[in-house]
Amino acid sequence: MTYMNLYLINAGMTLSVLCFYLGYYFRKSNNSLHRKINLTGVILNLITAIFLLAHKYLFDGIEAAGIFPTVPPIVILVHRFFAAISLVLMLSMAYTGITKKAEIHKKLHFIFLPLYTIVFISGLFIFETRN
Repeated sequence: MTYMNLYLINAGMTLSVLCFYLGYYFRKSNNSLHRKINLTGVILNLITAIFLLAHKYLFDGIEAAGIFPTVPPIVILVHRFFAAISLVLMLSMAYTGITKKAEIHKKLHFIFLPLYTIVFISGLFIFETRN
């Protein structure tokens, strides 16, 4: 059953990235929908990240969860570094959006969306599941 862990992580992150791009699409035409979709993306991302980090640090590690890296440790470290930056940017985007700090919010998306997409795609390739 451990193969499901990576599937759940990939599914959660996929849904979050889809929410972010769908929300971006509605940013001008329907701001209320934009907010709801993007907050859903933030929540999905946080739930998935907590699930992953719980396996990594609270339980027996990601290998015990059936998740194995396919790349050298330095690549994993770089991935985690940019994932952490993406997390800070995502939370900053959520904060500036909720508090209606539009100018900062609009500028942050130019950094957040490409970076989050790269981290998401790299995560799909640098981990695999084994039984």
